[in-house]
Amino acid sequence: MKDYKVEFDIDGYTYSQQMIEAFEFERNKHVLHEMIHLGADVTDQDKSLSYTDIDFLSKEDAARINLENKVKFGTDRLLEIYHNEIERTDQMWKDIVANYHEGDPYEPCITHMKVTGVTMDDLGEGLMLAMAGDDSSLAANPEHYGHVMTQEVPAGFEGMGMFGGPNLMRIQFAPDIKIPLDIPSDYLPFTIGYSELGDGTDMHTLAAHYIKDTDEGLEMLLTCCFPQGTPEELVKGHEIHLASEFLGLVKIAADQI
Repeated sequence: MKDYKVEFDIDGYTYSQQMIEAFEFERNKHVLHEMIHLGADVTDQDKSLSYTDIDFLSKEDAARINLENKVKFGTDRLLEIYHNEIERTDQMWKDIVANYHEGDPYEPCITHMKVTGVTMDDLGEGLMLAMAGDDSSLAANPEHYGHVMTQEVPAGFEGMGMFGGPNLMRIQFAPDIKIPLDIPSDYLPFTIGYSELGDGTDMHTLAAHYIKDTDEGLEMLLTCCFPQGTPEELVKGHEIHLASEFLGLVKIAADQI
């Protein structure tokens, strides 16, 4: 188990690990409330929990119960539970991209992450675990629900930007895409691609994450570029989502999850 420290810079403001974990606490409760609202039997040690019970959970219990219930239901059942929310969120994206024109400026989403005590190699191991689709991927962010094959293409099943519902999102890796952001030359790209909905609809959303070694550990620039018309709340919320997701990966790398 490694000692580590994580700090984030988002829109010129500094966020500590504790601040990001406070967001995670609220989103864990949100997911549990949502599942109960949608008719799922959310349980803790075989005891059914009410909507109000969720408001009395500790931070640790909210995270544990969210993860345990997602594992209990499994991806197929979660797809059934969230069927209408997925449809509505997909339609929101289709409405956004219906107004997309080639060459339009993007809405930037940028999270700078500084990590001490965890190396690039450590993080790579955490990423491999998460990409393998084990429970650590679900634990890395409150709004990760699983992985799904769509038309023989893997898709993440997750919420974006703490806005709307979850949907199926395919990342098509495309390292040669030009990202319209000014990235310092000492950062190395480790993910560059674009997003599609589960049915293959191009979301005209770019994802590009960059990393560099430091004497203390590593730094990352976690970025997305959203099309015009994407709700500002989603764009800014996704900066927090990225911070939460990669904090989760650091915890996996440090054997904290």
